[in-house]
Amino acid sequence: MQVTVKLFGPAAQRAGSREVRVTLDGERPTCQDLRAALARAAPALGDVLPVSRFAVNQEFAGDDDPLRTGDEVALIAMVSGG
Repeated sequence: MQVTVKLFGPAAQRAGSREVRVTLDGERPTCQDLRAALARAAPALGDVLPVSRFAVNQEFAGDDDPLRTGDEVALIAMVSGG
């Protein structure tokens, strides 16, 4: 399954793109599988991924949540400031 992950702010700058497309294997890939695939596809995000969350279809998703074809996925990286 192909998943396009939308990136914002510093995460997009690190990756050099506002989107990263990854391929997920298996019958029921999860957000944890996506995190691992994204680390391989965009190594510059390596230090951001452990402290980031995914939003799937505009709702926060946990690592065990499944992904489906057509899902809208965004990486929500931690930000600092007020």
